[in-house]
Amino acid sequence: SRKPRVQNRDYYFRPGLTYSVVSSGRLSVRLMPEGWIFSDKGSAIFAEESAADQRFLLGYLNSALATYFMKRIVNTTATAHLGYVEKLPYRRPTPDLESTVIEHVSQIVETLKGHPEADIQTLRDEIDEAIFDLFEIRSSREEIRRFYRTVGLVEQPDDDQAARE
Repeated sequence: SRKPRVQNRDYYFRPGLTYSVVSSGRLSVRLMPEGWIFSDKGSAIFAEESAADQRFLLGYLNSALATYFMKRIVNTTATAHLGYVEKLPYRRPTPDLESTVIEHVSQIVETLKGHPEADIQTLRDEIDEAIFDLFEIRSSREEIRRFYRTVGLVEQPDDDQAARE
């Protein structure tokens, strides 16, 4: 008979990050508060060092560049199992860059707690700029932004095409 076995018990109930394994669109990483557990469909990521590192990872993984890396290089399908997330390129940020991203992520988290529909686009754009700088992305920024804006969207036929069909 097959007996279930619990894995990674030491990580149960610890704060971390979580994301849905299946998504045709962008990576969408969220804070996972203390007291929660994860599963195979709602995987978790734990920062090795501190809560500040967790906030930096949250900013990086939700950036346009991380989505571009995931959907264009690492895995072009709708799944993002843990092994795929681990393959994403990572660079350790300078203290100043890390501080900037953490500050913006903290502002986004606090803003969305009080106003879930708040416009946080300016802060997201500033995080994207910091991540582009970290990876020394110069000439491809607009292409990556364009990809990020459209990933997961279904193309709608124009009126002329719809009339012909």
